[in-house]
Order: sequence, then C-alpha cells, then structure tokens
Amino acid sequence: MAAPYHTVAWGESLWQLANIYGTTVFALQEANGLWDSQIYAGEQLVIPEEYPAVEAARTVTTTSTRSPETGWEIDLLARIIHAEAESEPYAGKVAVGAVILNRLEDPRFPDDLNGVLFSPWEFEPVMNNRFWSITPSAEAYAAAEEALAGWDPTGGALYFYNPVTSTSPWIFSRPVVTQIGNHVFAL
Repeated sequence: MAAPYHTVAWGESLWQLANIYGTTVFALQEANGLWDSQIYAGEQLVIPEEYPAVEAARTVTTTSTRSPETGWEIDLLARIIHAEAESEPYAGKVAVGAVILNRLEDPRFPDDLNGVLFSPWEFEPVMNNRFWSITPSAEAYAAAEEALAGWDPTGGALYFYNPVTSTSPWIFSRPVVTQIGNHVFAL
C-alpha cells in the first residue's frame, strides 16, 4: 500500500500536520527529507506510518496534555530544550520539555511559559543569553511536540541538573526520580 500524501495548505505547519495525522514533526521531516520545518502551500508531503519508538515510549508515562497558545510558545519550548539538552539523547530532550510543562501544572511555579522560563536563576541558557542566540534543531521541536503530547520520561520531575557541572547544594538535596543521559531529574 502506498504511503498517504497531504497537499500543504497556506498557513499549515509541520506541527499542525503531525497532530492531525498522529505522527511527529521529526517523522514528517524524515519521511520527506526535510532539514528544517519550512513547508510551502501546494507542496505534497508523505505522511509516514506511526513512529513506533515514540508511540511505545508515550505509553510509559504521560501527563495531562497542554497545548501551547501560540507557535511562539512552541518555539520557546524548543529553544530551552535545545539550549539545555542539545547533546543529550532524544528521551533526555523530551524530559527537559516535560520538566518545563510539569512546572506549569505545579502551583509553586508560574502558570505561564514565560513565567517559568524567565524566572530569575532558573535556566543558565536564559541567564547567559545563549537561549536567544541559538536556532533550535528539528529534534528539539520534535521533543517539544512529544512533551506537549504528554510524554514525560521523568515521571513528573520538576528539576533537572548535570551532577558533573552543578554546584548548588540545594539541587543535590532534591529527591532524584531518574537519570537520562547526563541529566538527573528530581522532585
């Protein structure tokens, strides 16, 4: 059976199409040989079969899904994922996104993405302006999408840190949930 196609309409994005067809931005990019998220009206895209590794991982732990208000919020989430977890495995990237989203649901943190990301002393890439100087990778956008869809590889963590580079005694006092790549995830 031939793979299904979709003709892109004006204003559509890979993120929207991934949600419509139950796949990921990363899978759409891979199936269509795309290096970034640019698509154009009239372009025909191959719609891949469900991305099995992602689907299997999604069933492990999910949180409530929260759709971002705007494409700008998706970009912010992808930026922090890229800045904090660029060299981490894919599950580690999703985990960073999940921590951000978990904070949105916790009353101890601001209830909007800007408030979580730009709270003083929370994220080093925001403090040193690396956050604004990077271009998020396709994988960072895909990880943001997976986190938004409810995949939480951390099981509800609110913090993450690299035990090799962190110096805060406070962060080391947090109960550890898991470690993925070089990041420890904690409550």
